[in-house]
This record gives sequence, structure tokens and C-alpha cells, in this order.
Amino acid sequence: MGQNILSLLRQEHAKVVAQLDELQQQGLRDRKELFNRMKNNLLPHMAGEERVFYPELEGRGLRDLVSGSREEHTAIRTLMDRLNRTSMDDEENWLRAMLEVREAVESHVEREENVVFPEARKRMDAALLLQIGNRFEEAKGKAHLVPLR
Repeated sequence: MGQNILSLLRQEHAKVVAQLDELQQQGLRDRKELFNRMKNNLLPHMAGEERVFYPELEGRGLRDLVSGSREEHTAIRTLMDRLNRTSMDDEENWLRAMLEVREAVESHVEREENVVFPEARKRMDAALLLQIGNRFEEAKGKAHLVPLR
């Protein structure tokens, strides 16, 4: 049996933020592997939200709230693309770009968990939240990943 969408998203948010924290350490030897792991968590997560969770929210009158989340995802993808193109050998610039990604992700997570999730709870019962969680997991598995470095 799966988990409800809000629990799943909270767990994934915490995991990605922890990975971003780890990636910001200077002199990290296995940064490339950690970066790829973080991307492979973050990007399917965003795709799953966009394909499953956000449409459910929009269908329940939260189009404006979801619009903000979609804009944040676009900004995060733009920052991730820039980070992906920045050489890890240029540690100063790479870490600066990583900080921008981290700040964008943390801001998005805070807004989603403190504003979007309470509204979702008001409009969706436990059975629906569980169903959306299962569909979210399926959508994540089908997400197209950015090629690894």
C-alpha cells in the first residue's frame, strides 16, 4: 500500500534539501556522483508533481496557487541547467550556482508545505490523497531525466 501524496512529497523535499546541503561542502571528492543522485531525485519529483498533483489541485480551484508552483519549477530547472553546464573544477562558481539552486528549492518547499499542502488537505480526503500518491509514484518512474554528466 502506498502513501498519501503529502507525506511522499515531504519526504522527498527533505531528501533533496539534505542532498543540496551535502553538495555545498567544499572539496567534496564524490560531488559528481552526489550531484547526479540529487538530479535523479529532484527532476522526476518535479515532473510527478506537474503531471499528477498540480492538475488535481487545479481541478479543485487552486489554479493561481499552482501557477506559482509551476513558475518556481521553471526557475529551478533553469538554475539546474546552468549548474549542469558549470564545470565542477571551477569550485567557486559551481558552489555559487549550487547555492542559488538550493535557495530556490528551499523557497519552493517552504511555500508548498506551508501554503499549498494545507489547501490540498481542505479539498481532498484521505483516500484521494492516497490515490494521488500512487499515481505520483507511477508518473515519477516515467519522467525523462536530464542526461548525467
